[in-house]
Amino acid sequence: MKTILAILSFSMVTFSISAQDLYAVTESEIQFYSDSPLEKIEAINKKTKSFFKISTKTLMFVIPVISFKFEKPLMEEHFNENYLETEKFPTAKFSGTINEELDYTKNGTYDASATGKLTIHGVEQERSINGTITVKDSQLIFEGKFQIKLKDHDIDIPSIVVKNIAEVVDVTAKLVYEPKK
Repeated sequence: MKTILAILSFSMVTFSISAQDLYAVTESEIQFYSDSPLEKIEAINKKTKSFFKISTKTLMFVIPVISFKFEKPLMEEHFNENYLETEKFPTAKFSGTINEELDYTKNGTYDASATGKLTIHGVEQERSINGTITVKDSQLIFEGKFQIKLKDHDIDIPSIVVKNIAEVVDVTAKLVYEPKK
């Protein structure tokens, strides 16, 4: 009897995963890191909204830029007012597709990449983001790491602080998706 119940439970979970097509983020963490000769700057954002549609392999996320939190309040103020100009450009966005064919019905971790358009500071760039997608029961977890050249998005660094801020920043993303009801 226990075996039959276990098989039925597993079948129901497998069916619900395969029948589910749209996923939404329930947890997110976008982190950037600037390593320059004079200063290391790190910020974390946990307010990202994202959707992933399996049938079309489309992925979209929107990051409220003002939600990046820094160790020092003055860094946060300069980031929002002087560099990212969050009043004019309140969000960063990525819209693209997963390149690989993955089996979202089997638990496991798969190498994956997404290609699409990344918009930061009002400037759109074609990007590929490499990472992994972990299927864990009804969750999908995307983790990736990439770099952003500030000049590619028209983010100017005044010469007076050029040694405090790296020209290229490292970005790490972790997005946890659940089926959208």
